[in-house]
Amino acid sequence: MKIWNILILGFAVILAGCAATGKTKEHEALYTFPELEQVYSIDNFRMDGWEEVDKYTIIVNSRPRESYLFVLSGGLIDLRFAQGLLVTSTLGKVEVGFDTVATPQDPMLKAQIKRIYRLKDKAEKEAIKQKIIAFADIEDKEADNKSTQ
Repeated sequence: MKIWNILILGFAVILAGCAATGKTKEHEALYTFPELEQVYSIDNFRMDGWEEVDKYTIIVNSRPRESYLFVLSGGLIDLRFAQGLLVTSTLGKVEVGFDTVATPQDPMLKAQIKRIYRLKDKAEKEAIKQKIIAFADIEDKEADNKSTQ
């Protein structure tokens, strides 16, 4: 009987992992922007300001009229209320897959930078913000549908 319980538990863990993978792939597709110029590092990085779009994305202003969209590997829930932003770098260079973002309120809770996109102008910045905000609406509706089922 004990072996049977272990097998059932193992099967449940596998099913949960598959469900999480499906959600991750959907999430991954949402936060891919082929219309934007993707970069893999930013040299001589200096942050002049930032804004939270949602818990997975931030727009960082690096120099006058130079902005980047950072897509994070995990959500940072307290971004909306953060008074500052901590971005790691090595010798002034920020790299995808290596550097992280955190807030001063919780510096130990870090999200890795998964993708960086260069935003060429204010119009592109606003368009991508609206697209990301629409993702949140989709995710909220999906969550509502699941809770009513």
